[in-house]
Formats: sequence, C-alpha cells, structure tokens
Amino acid sequence: MLIFDLVLATRRAEMTGVERYGINLFEAAQRLRPDCVAFVRDTRPFASERGLIRVSSVHGGWARLPLEIRRRGLDAEAVVFPTAPASPLFLASRQRLCRIAHDVFPWSRERAMPWKGRLLYRYGEDLLARRYDWLLGTTEPVAQELRALFRRPDIAACGNAPGLNLDGVEAAPPGAPEQFVLAVGTVEPRKDYARLIDLVEKAPDGAPSVVLVGRAGWGDEIAAIESLAARRPERFLWLRALPDDRLLWLHRRAACFISLSKAEGFNMPLVESAMCGRPLLCSDIAIHRGVAPPWARFAGREARAERLWSEIATAMAAPPSLDAVNDYRRRYGWERVAERLLEFVETPPIGAAERSVAC
Repeated sequence: MLIFDLVLATRRAEMTGVERYGINLFEAAQRLRPDCVAFVRDTRPFASERGLIRVSSVHGGWARLPLEIRRRGLDAEAVVFPTAPASPLFLASRQRLCRIAHDVFPWSRERAMPWKGRLLYRYGEDLLARRYDWLLGTTEPVAQELRALFRRPDIAACGNAPGLNLDGVEAAPPGAPEQFVLAVGTVEPRKDYARLIDLVEKAPDGAPSVVLVGRAGWGDEIAAIESLAARRPERFLWLRALPDDRLLWLHRRAACFISLSKAEGFNMPLVESAMCGRPLLCSDIAIHRGVAPPWARFAGREARAERLWSEIATAMAAPPSLDAVNDYRRRYGWERVAERLLEFVETPPIGAAERSVAC
C-alpha cells in the first residue's frame, strides 16, 4: 500500500498547479497500483472516491496524519507528500517517507513569502529534509538545485505533466474578451506581475486584452492588480477562481500565453497552453528553456512593454503546426510520472548514514 497526503491539496475549491499535481499523480498511481489510498479534506476534485479517506479538519488532519495512519492500522510501503511537507510528527514515526518538492523558492526568495508559507515550506521542510527516505524534484533543474541545497546526491527528478484534462468539456467564462493574451498563476512576487501590469498600461492600439487567472496570494502586486482591473476593464480582466472547463476554454482560444516569472518549478499552465497549440512568450529562465515547446519565444528581464508587445505579435503571427503540437503533447503524461514515482518507492532508499557518507 502507498499512502498519499493530500489534505492540504484539497482544502479549497480553487487549485494551484501544485495542488493539481498531487491529485493527478495520486489518480495515475492508483491506476497502476489499486492499493494506493489518499487522506483528503474534500473528495470533489477526484474522478472517484475509491481509496479516499476524508479528515474532518484541514490543519489538524495534516498535523495528526501519522497518528491517524497508526490508529487505522494501515501498513504502507511509504507515505507520499506530493503537495506539502510532512507533518513534524512523522519525525517520531518509522514510516518511510517520500517528498516531492516543486521548487526552491522558499530558500531563494524566503522574504517574499508570508510567514505561514515560510513556516510550512521553509522551516518545516528544513526540519524534515534528512528524515525523508526519498526527496525528489519535479524536474531535473529543480532536482539539481535541491541536491546543492541539501547536499543530498540521491535527489532525482520524478516528472510533471498538465493538470487540466485538455480533451475535456469547455465553457466560456463570463466577460471573456474576443481576443486576449492569457496569464495563469497565483498573484505573488515570483510571477513578476508588475511587468504584466506595465504591459496592460502601455498596450498599443489594437492590441489584445489581457486576462489573468489566479487567486490572490501575497505581495504588493495584489492591490495594483485590483486597481488595474477596476480602472481598465476594457483592457484587463482578473478571474480569481475559475472551474476547469472555463480555464480550458481560455487555454484553447488565447491569442498568446504569457509568463514572465522570475522562477518556476515547472510552470504547468505554460505547458497546458502549449499542448493546446497556443503561441507562447515566456521569461528566459532555465526551467522555461527546458519545458517550453520549440515555437515559444523568450524575453529577458530587461524587456519592457514595447518589446514584449512586439514579441507577442511575432508569436501570434507564427502559430505552431498540428504536427508540432502533437509531438509536444507526447512529451508529458501522468502515467509516466506515476511509473517514475513507483520506481523510487519500490526500491529500498539510501539510509541516512549512507547519505551522510555520500555528502
């Protein structure tokens, strides 16, 4: 049996890419290993309730998970944490633990996070980093950064894939403009939405509107984006929470997808838009160079609104061919990620003493 901790991943209706990752990975792993179970707060995001164990509270259910596993007499090969760190109570448990980390943002830009985020994703992760039997990154660039950060040469990449069902049913969101540039992601400093705001403010005549999909996270950009949406509704639409069918509609129809992030672990929305055949413009960072499709265009940190609009126009003028999109779609799939995860947890981990010698 494998146990997945998805309590924090299912605490709210609107989901980030990290939360979608945990749910999709569990469902793919369960197709390969029917004995997989998951502890959750809400069962609605899942295709089926098979193997789901519901907890009554969010933070209490997450914190007391090792006690709940023992109370239920569950005998698992490993507990998998694909969304959030393990509860500190696992330090007193002999259970094998597998943590999948999505980026090193909590260490590289710690002060840009709210205190609750630092407590869980920085200090909690530091506390448990040596306790994890398997510590994995979602991509090789992330795994490389984690190896340097924790001095653990055994850290490897598990893989990632789109969160949306790209072949699913779609529905138009209310107020969607006829032609638009799409950005998707939580409003927080890493996304560099200050440049997106500047893009809207300095849009040339005839330029597409800009649609942003993402919940309010933290940082000064939230107030600025709220103000922009109120002042320029004809140029900018902010949709904080959107069902999958409406997000899929936007992905399929965007004139261009844009992401100007300073850092990413994978950038699931970018990959989803690429798999829908959209032109793309993204920041020139290592992870984007690794996951973006061949037709993507890149913008350096120095590029401002005029240059960005020029790149968007160039991208829109050369949409990818159907063959190029199909080739790209074959690169990613949840079954492949689940197979990779099972390869790790079905192989005895390197012990803590061996890791210390290796380091």
